[in-house]
Amino acid sequence: MKLPPYTAICTPQALTRIRLVIGVFDSGVGGLTVLAALRRRLPEADLLYLGDTARVPYGTRSPETVRRYAARCASALHTQGIRALVVACNTATAHALDSLQQAAAAASIPVIGVVEPGVEAAAAVTRGSVAIIGTEGTIRAGIYQKALTSLGYRVQAQACPLFVSLAEEGWTQDPVAQLVATRYLAHLDADTVILGCTHYPLLRGVIQRVLPTARLVDSAEATARATARILGEVKGQGRTRFLVTDNLDRFRTVGQRFLGVAPDPVELVDLPDPAGPFALHLAAEAPA
Repeated sequence: MKLPPYTAICTPQALTRIRLVIGVFDSGVGGLTVLAALRRRLPEADLLYLGDTARVPYGTRSPETVRRYAARCASALHTQGIRALVVACNTATAHALDSLQQAAAAASIPVIGVVEPGVEAAAAVTRGSVAIIGTEGTIRAGIYQKALTSLGYRVQAQACPLFVSLAEEGWTQDPVAQLVATRYLAHLDADTVILGCTHYPLLRGVIQRVLPTARLVDSAEATARATARILGEVKGQGRTRFLVTDNLDRFRTVGQRFLGVAPDPVELVDLPDPAGPFALHLAAEAPA
C-alpha cells in the first residue's frame, strides 16, 4: 500500500534537523500499547501522550463527535510543540485521520494512524482471509474492511466491546475473558486476525487460544514500525510525558497494566476548542 501523502513534505532528513517531539493521543489508556511499541522502536524519541479520559470511550460515538474530539486532541498537542502526531486510536483513525492529515499539513506535521499499518502487516502474512476485530465504532466505520477487500482478501469483521473492560480490569487471563473471547470469536475462520483496538494486545493469549491457527497482527507494533520508517532516525532525550483530561489516579493505575510501570509524570489538562490549523479545518468541514 502507498504511504500517505505527507511523506512528500515531511522527509526524515527534514525532521531530524529539529527537536522532534512525537505526540500520541487516544481516548484513554489503550493507546499506551502504541506508546510502548514506539519506545521500543524509537528509544531516543521524546514522546508526549494525551489520554482523553474525560470523553472515553470513542468507540460508541458518532463519526462527527469523534472528529470533533480528535481535533481537540491534535490541537492541544500542537500547542505543546509536537513535530509529528500518532493517532493511537482505531476509532479516531477510522473517522478523523483524513481531516487531521489535511489540517496538520499546514504546519508540516506528519500524522500517522493505526489502520493502514495494521492492514500492511496483515497483507504481509495472510494466505487470503483476514478478520478484523475492534470496537463497535471501528467495525461500523468499515475502513479496515474496505482496505482489505480492495486488496482481494476475504474479510470478516467482529466487534468485541467487552474486551476493553476486561483489559482495563486486568482480567486478561481470567476464565471470564476466555468465555467472552469464545463467544465473540469462535465462528471466525480467517487465517489472519488484526487486533484492531489498542486494548486487545493484552488479551492476545485468550484470543490465540480461541483461534489457535490464526496469525494475530498487533496494530500497535505495526504502527510503531510505520512511524519509525516514516520519521527515520529520531534524536532526543528519550523522555515521555503524559497528559489526561480526567481521573488521573485511575490512569496511573490502569496504565501500569499496559506499560508495566505506572505512567509518570502525568498532568491533568483541559482541552479547549481547536486552534490554528485544526480550528480552520474543522470550521471548513462544518455544514453551512
